[in-house]
Amino acid sequence: MKKILIANDLPGIGKVALAPAIPIFACCQIETILLPTVLLSSHTGGFNNIAIAEQTEFMRQSLYQWEHLELKPDAVLTGYFRNTEQIELMVDNIEKLPESTKIFIDPIMGDNGKLYSGFTKEHVEAMRKLIQKADVIYPNITEACLLTDTPYPKGKITMDFTRELAKKLAELGPASIIITGCPDNEKVTGVQLYYKESDSFFDFYIAKYPHHFYGTGDTLAALTTACILQDMTVEEALSFTLKFIDEVLQLSSQQPERIPFGLPIEKKLGMLTTKFTTEVSL
Repeated sequence: MKKILIANDLPGIGKVALAPAIPIFACCQIETILLPTVLLSSHTGGFNNIAIAEQTEFMRQSLYQWEHLELKPDAVLTGYFRNTEQIELMVDNIEKLPESTKIFIDPIMGDNGKLYSGFTKEHVEAMRKLIQKADVIYPNITEACLLTDTPYPKGKITMDFTRELAKKLAELGPASIIITGCPDNEKVTGVQLYYKESDSFFDFYIAKYPHHFYGTGDTLAALTTACILQDMTVEEALSFTLKFIDEVLQLSSQQPERIPFGLPIEKKLGMLTTKFTTEVSL
């Protein structure tokens, strides 16, 4: 059974970050090694009085133990980091892993043209070093602009613009670029895949719903990564993932009062167990 190390925040309430990743990888027959970067009583969208405990020292001690246990994950997936020190810890850890280890990076640090509160250009620079180690990255348009030092457009964003962003990102190292939140309209939103080796693009579209859903990007990164580790091409993985997400969004939109608590992925995990459950050697 393949193993993946996941570094991301862990909320007590709300299916974002590690919360959806754990059941998704389990249903896809992939063992998880969990490295929480921050503990939160809930995710930060739609809730007040949130308890937050950053885990930099815990990360350091965990990675130290795992190195001495000679743990060798087949892959690494990273998401939210609280500070640059955490990113540097991951860079150091990845450099010690075998070259065959697949690295997946969701460079969570901004949206809507702005860095998240508390982040600085030093965070962007540290993240840029991290994605140099990546095989696949999952930035949104804001993060793609930050990583490539490209001004965020004031007007309408076009697919031509995101294609240029993807090529700039590929110059930093990753072989596959998946940009989320691509140009959309009232009915659909886009996701763009770029393969550096073949210089080819694939555009995907998913139905747009009149709500803001929490954890959609985390779910996309987790399931796409899991599918790739189960030997699907990136294109196949992304296509399957978007189908899964669309079905979950349909369910979520039927209960708008539950949206702050995250996507109801539990109701659709059977799609994953049906597709990936086989007799595997432990």
